[in-house]
Amino acid sequence: MVEDIKLISLLRKCFSEDKICMFYRGNFDDTFTDKLISLADYDVEKKAKKRISFLMSESFQNIVRHGNDEISDHTSSLFGIRALEPFLHIFSCNRVSSVDKLFLEEKLGLINSLDKDQLKAYYTQILSEGTLSKKGGAGLGLIEMAKKSQKPIQTEFRKSDNEVFAFNMQIDLIVDDQAVSGLLGNPLAIEENTAMADLMTDRDMIFLYKGDFSDEVITPMLNILEGNTGEEGDSVGFKIYHAAVELMQNVSRHGAKTEKREGIFAIHKTENGYYLCTGNYMANQENELEKYVAGLNAMNKSELDALYRQKLKASVSIPNNSAGVGLIDLRRSFKTVLDFKLTEDKNGSYLMMGLEIPF
Repeated sequence: MVEDIKLISLLRKCFSEDKICMFYRGNFDDTFTDKLISLADYDVEKKAKKRISFLMSESFQNIVRHGNDEISDHTSSLFGIRALEPFLHIFSCNRVSSVDKLFLEEKLGLINSLDKDQLKAYYTQILSEGTLSKKGGAGLGLIEMAKKSQKPIQTEFRKSDNEVFAFNMQIDLIVDDQAVSGLLGNPLAIEENTAMADLMTDRDMIFLYKGDFSDEVITPMLNILEGNTGEEGDSVGFKIYHAAVELMQNVSRHGAKTEKREGIFAIHKTENGYYLCTGNYMANQENELEKYVAGLNAMNKSELDALYRQKLKASVSIPNNSAGVGLIDLRRSFKTVLDFKLTEDKNGSYLMMGLEIPF
């Protein structure tokens, strides 16, 4: 669908300066943390990696800790990371009650007013008081985040329903230890990521990623999607997983190789199902791939089945070669066309590809 695949063009503009960008909107639980950390584990100093892991975990736990089934649903919470050198921005959004809002405003106002030594003393004070209730634990986590990031915690509250508020929080971490402090500039304003959260809600997006598409990155991305799409007991989650594997691997196989195979991957809901799309620069194979996809789109089910068997047999004799089987399988499995659009700019040919998975 032309309108759906245009989403990639919009995301390219939004994240043109990002080294890594990932946003997820959906179900959250404790098993999710390690998958997110693996996805953000890019090339920085060991010291920074430890802080990234801690801050991502705490920011994620903020969503779980303040989660309230009575005022939230599986689409109201969002987590995101953006690497814009020299900063890594960690963003979270979830619904909170008016009582939690008052607690968070008071606690964060105090934390942001304290310097490094005062934060350390305040942390010790809370520990010594021994009042580690749910809110007490949240207070400790917020103090730790401020200590680790060494920047004020950015926050924003927006009223969504009666006595219910969207709580947006952003942690800003300097990940380049060699950066000259006087030349750093200011961190990205939280309003930039709030706008991204609004876009995801408006477009009913579940997941987006911009960055390297090596196997080391694809695996944790797929782990995030597995079990977090579709409803329990149906086949939608498996279908999304299947399509995501093929589309991501297509970026990995055909993407232009510079330092990394960079691309974009996104999923959003449609009236009829889910739409998955990718974008990446091509490695001088765009014309052949365009003709190949056009040929697949022109085939009926029996022709696709016959081609699938033929390609599958051919791939047996060629180690580590799928021989285009993946794209054929998507066409024959979901019976929807593969959307394909090429654009040209100063950096080369940019491919956008997508397909809809019907319910």
